[in-house]
Amino acid sequence: MRSIWNSFLLALSMYSVSPKAQIERNRENTKYILLFIPIIGVVIGLLISQWAIGYPYLCSYAILPAVVGAVLPSVISAGAHLDGFFRTVDALSSNKSREGKLQILEDSHGGYFAIIVCICYFMISIGIWSEMPIDGLFVLAYSYVISRALYGFSILALPHAKESKCSIYVPEGGMRVVEMLILLLYVGISAMLMLSVNREIGFACLGGAAVSFLYYCFVAFKHFGGVTEDSAGFFIQICEVLVPLAALIAYKRWW
Repeated sequence: MRSIWNSFLLALSMYSVSPKAQIERNRENTKYILLFIPIIGVVIGLLISQWAIGYPYLCSYAILPAVVGAVLPSVISAGAHLDGFFRTVDALSSNKSREGKLQILEDSHGGYFAIIVCICYFMISIGIWSEMPIDGLFVLAYSYVISRALYGFSILALPHAKESKCSIYVPEGGMRVVEMLILLLYVGISAMLMLSVNREIGFACLGGAAVSFLYYCFVAFKHFGGVTEDSAGFFIQICEVLVPLAALIAYKRWW
């Protein structure tokens, strides 16, 4: 029970803006951590939904709601996944060997290409959100749970790169399978709720999540020889652009 509680506190500490827990990051304290990361997605989804309810009464133009939609997930998650995204982008842009790319993932300094991509990433995201109908926010709210559940599932289910430190999150024995099933349950429940809000847009969002996950797997195995925590963060950020884009395309198609 103590290790479950410690995993919960570490998940909040490492992947959200909550106060940092003074808990040692070891295998015992992190073996359940992946189960709690989707809860942060629940918080983001709730805030997005509440913002969708309130902003028509607060804003006369689309830009402020778009900025909030684009940056809120990164603010709530304290940029935890952005760090991995930009390291992965730096590694991919280096055109080095696999070993060289893995070394870049270990470097805490961001390259100039990461800065360029950072600016472009948020400009594209704000552009997408500025076109998003209010109803779309209630569908997209569930995508933050799905992306974080798939993040954890990939670390448990897929082979790791040889330099990856993800193994500290993987429990031994049958508990690994149990955690994978729980994370898939997160995905299944969120997908059903998403489809119950709007079937057509929900399917588009799920398609965007699937494309993001497949692209993440391609990048991870082609360039790094397996998943790493940084490439998993890369997946979440890609997902948070492709899913809203898929929803927007579906809205333009159906309405």
